[in-house]
Amino acid sequence: MAQKYYADRNAKVVARRVNDARARLQELEQRQIVKPPRQLSFQGLDAAHTTGARYAPDEELIRATHVTSTHRLAATSVTITATDRLLITGPNGVGKSSLLAILAGHLTPDHGTLMRRSGLSIGLLTQESDFSAFAGQSAHTVYEQSVGLAVAEATPLATFGLMHPRDHTRPVDSLSVGQQRRLALAIILANPPEVLMLDEPTNHFSLPLVTQLEASIAHYPGAVIVVSHDRWLRNHWTGRTQHLSTPAASNS
Repeated sequence: MAQKYYADRNAKVVARRVNDARARLQELEQRQIVKPPRQLSFQGLDAAHTTGARYAPDEELIRATHVTSTHRLAATSVTITATDRLLITGPNGVGKSSLLAILAGHLTPDHGTLMRRSGLSIGLLTQESDFSAFAGQSAHTVYEQSVGLAVAEATPLATFGLMHPRDHTRPVDSLSVGQQRRLALAIILANPPEVLMLDEPTNHFSLPLVTQLEASIAHYPGAVIVVSHDRWLRNHWTGRTQHLSTPAASNS
């Protein structure tokens, strides 16, 4: 009788300890710190590793002479060579983005002349990326459709380190503004243009990515034109700088 009593008591003690251990394990699982996602590491503007340039380093690719855009840009002249590094600065509303759009061929100037080399490839990263035509489609699909299957196979989206792999399958319209801009940049860099234009490239990007992007500008094989208010970038810029200070005529 005594033996059964002690056996039952031991069984209850063991059961209680097992239950306590399970409760403690459940508590630890609920309180555990989630491992942060792997930090992105941008592989550079030249990550696609294209072949040599078609033009000599000092060869003129774009020349704009006294180009204007009503209510957007006062008369401005600029020349771009094959390996140029040009930073365009100026206060808000002076027409920096409009100048990029004119140079890229996205906006027709009202006055002035614009010369571009025939067949010149230009890539423009705008401040806002519009993927409305791809609503519901994954970032990977958008990338593939934008650059073409052959280019996407040769230079996958993962090449650039601009997006976490887990985001490749997310619908593009569910991505943040920063993620959409990174996708837009990857699409441009998949087939690197001879003239790369970046409109406020530090907007909506993380500090590590901004630092890596700015450092990679020097290694880009073509011309790079940047519009930026970023003080750090302006202070560390080693190329040419063109400051726009004259606002376009007002509507009045």
